[in-house]
Amino acid sequence: MVNASDDVMGAVFGELFGIVKHLVKTVVVFRGKLKKIQDTLSNIEPIINEIDKYNNMLERPQEMRPIKDLLEEGKGLVNKCSKIRMLNLCTMYTHSKKLTTFNGAVLDKFRIYMPLLNVMTSKETSVKVTQIGGDVKELLSMLSNSAAHQSGLETMGNLAVPAAPHFIVGLEMEASLRKLKEQLLKEGVSVIVVTAPGGCGKTTLLKKLCHEVAIEGKFEDKIMFVPVSKKPNLRDIVQKMYQHNRFEVPEIKSDKDAVHCLQQLLNKIGQNPVLLVLDDVWKESESIIDKFVCDDIKDYKIVVTSRYEFPRFRPVHHLNPLTHDEAMELFCQCVTVDDRSMGAPDAKLLNQIVEHCKRLPLVIKVVAKSLRGKDYAFWRKKLHELSEGHSLLDLDTEILACLKKSLDDLDGDPLIKQRFMDLGSFPEDCKIPATALIDMWVELYKLDSDGVRATPDLHELDYRNLADLVVPRRDSRDDDESYRSHYVMQHDLLRELAIMECNQGEVEKRERLILDLMGNNFPNWWREQKQQPLRARLVSISTDGKFSKPWPNLELPEAEALVLNFQTNMQTKTYALPEFIAKSHKLKVLIVTNYSFFPAELGNFHVIESNLRRIRLERVTVPFLSMGQIRLHSLEKISFFMCDISQTSTSNDAKISDAMPNLEELDIDYCNDLVTLPDGICEIKPLRKLSITNCHNFSALPEQIGQSASLEVISLNSCTNLPQFPDSIRCLQNLRFLDISDCLNLSALPDQIGQMINLERINMKGCLRLSGLPRSIVKLRNLRKVICENEKAVMWGPLEDTLTGLEITLFEEEASLDWLHD
Repeated sequence: MVNASDDVMGAVFGELFGIVKHLVKTVVVFRGKLKKIQDTLSNIEPIINEIDKYNNMLERPQEMRPIKDLLEEGKGLVNKCSKIRMLNLCTMYTHSKKLTTFNGAVLDKFRIYMPLLNVMTSKETSVKVTQIGGDVKELLSMLSNSAAHQSGLETMGNLAVPAAPHFIVGLEMEASLRKLKEQLLKEGVSVIVVTAPGGCGKTTLLKKLCHEVAIEGKFEDKIMFVPVSKKPNLRDIVQKMYQHNRFEVPEIKSDKDAVHCLQQLLNKIGQNPVLLVLDDVWKESESIIDKFVCDDIKDYKIVVTSRYEFPRFRPVHHLNPLTHDEAMELFCQCVTVDDRSMGAPDAKLLNQIVEHCKRLPLVIKVVAKSLRGKDYAFWRKKLHELSEGHSLLDLDTEILACLKKSLDDLDGDPLIKQRFMDLGSFPEDCKIPATALIDMWVELYKLDSDGVRATPDLHELDYRNLADLVVPRRDSRDDDESYRSHYVMQHDLLRELAIMECNQGEVEKRERLILDLMGNNFPNWWREQKQQPLRARLVSISTDGKFSKPWPNLELPEAEALVLNFQTNMQTKTYALPEFIAKSHKLKVLIVTNYSFFPAELGNFHVIESNLRRIRLERVTVPFLSMGQIRLHSLEKISFFMCDISQTSTSNDAKISDAMPNLEELDIDYCNDLVTLPDGICEIKPLRKLSITNCHNFSALPEQIGQSASLEVISLNSCTNLPQFPDSIRCLQNLRFLDISDCLNLSALPDQIGQMINLERINMKGCLRLSGLPRSIVKLRNLRKVICENEKAVMWGPLEDTLTGLEITLFEEEASLDWLHD
């Protein structure tokens, strides 16, 4: 017999669903949120029906009580939507968040049934849910496998789909999502173009689409998200497609070869469904779409996003701006902080400002956040600025002008405006490493060497919607506070704005010089014989794969930071540092990034000046282990990311400690040719931080590591081939943090770890072979935090009475449920 209290659940659900359907039609302000709840309830309705049907089969039917209580709570929450006045920004924002939280809670309650929704929502099947009373473990296993698949995508390469937003704004966006999903799930459509003005949310829509359960279920790990941008590199895209699909990456020397290799790749994939997103294709790059079309694969879909229409490709989906009410809702969300309304505009003023934002999500967010905490007079001033001269401008120019007005508001906060402009130093649509920005800012703005004062600026840019601070991992920051896993991304319109601001005034007098070279086409002023010295403190030069000529001379007597972004020439894999570096005597920071797939040999290394304090190299071949011949006596930090660094030189006389005697921080990440470090590293007395991460062939720290008495941080995360520590590590009495997370082959902590008396934190999660603790561990009286899994935490239990200040933080690999939350 069915428990009476549980039998009511179906009735409660029906009442809630009815209320939501009614309010979607009658309440404008929360329509977007209510529509999301309606979609969720529609999806789970078959499950509710089956729960009622099979309730008498459950061993403990009372376990359904929390679901009924949640639905009851939802009835009260949605009923309040009709009672909230539009102009009460604080209440609107608070209630909007509650609706989002409720929607997520409902999805979370039904998470074990969600894998079945992929079947239920497919128009190609009519399978009903009849297994809820069956094996729940099997469903949980399905969910776990889905989460593992998601985790794999994150590490697969640059074509993995970026994280989906928690929600999207507007019924237009919701309708577009449904329509595109239907087109991708049915046969016969090969290329779909999504077009809209910049800042309308095309990329956001596609991220959300790619993370839809039905789309992930059909295309699985064959979803590739390609930022195309203004200067697409076909060779690089195809090589990344090979990497994404776990095939050996071929050498590609021409676009013709790239097309051939692409066809071979698609043949290897066979008849598996494939989804390729070509994001941000410019009008002049229309021909690149043709190169990816292939009619031989039945379920090969291409979705193109662009500000432009491409008449040869159909269907075309036009993404319209938000409605006025949706724009108002988004504006109110963005202008409100901590559930408090910031400012108290009247209805007319609020409506006018929103309309001048063109109902574009990007502009609304930037403008609204610039008004946070401002008084009524400032709002009036903002309206006046936004209304000036708009009728004379085309849409793209008008959007930039509107964004510029909000940027001008930062004149009262010049540091943030400067940081924003600095982002223009990096290529369009690239992931800017947070550590690269910190290195740059530490020297340009005379901050502390650890960059602690620079990190709040990253969060401020994110807070103001001028950039996105992205953390691929669950942690909000790295445990050693290095921000190594963080990166920054910027909308292309905001990047255009940053460069536009940097290019104000005469070239010779600009504080920032940002050059984006096409082939061998240098600006006229650079070719002139009588060139004046440039005053720029920050210089960025980007070159494409067609660049081949020698560098013309450039006088940079004031330059303190130089950013070199390049792609390798089709015929060679070399890049020569410009000779003018040798004459830039104030240069403190050098950042060199190769945006091609394979590492490029870095030439002219001899031009590097001894005044440099920070060097960051990415995807280059440079013989770090034999740098003893150069002299970098001022160098404090050097970073290598995805580099080949183990080449040895013909001379072994010079020591690396002679080359960089004042080095404080060595950061090596994803350098798979690194096996060990030279002993000379241990003779660098000021060395405080040693980070060797994701180097899977690294197998041994130097035997003399104990001589590095200044070391405070050792990070060896994911050095999977490291079996043990040298005995001398016990001498590192200044070490505060030891990160051995995911060192899969490490079998033991140092026997005399107790001598490392100032050790405060150990991260040992993922150390599968580590099965015990050395006796000397009891001497670590300053140890405050250990991160590990539950089975490793048992080893620390007997030490609770001895190490009284110790906190054991359990690390659990949680299933990624981001795709459940709107």
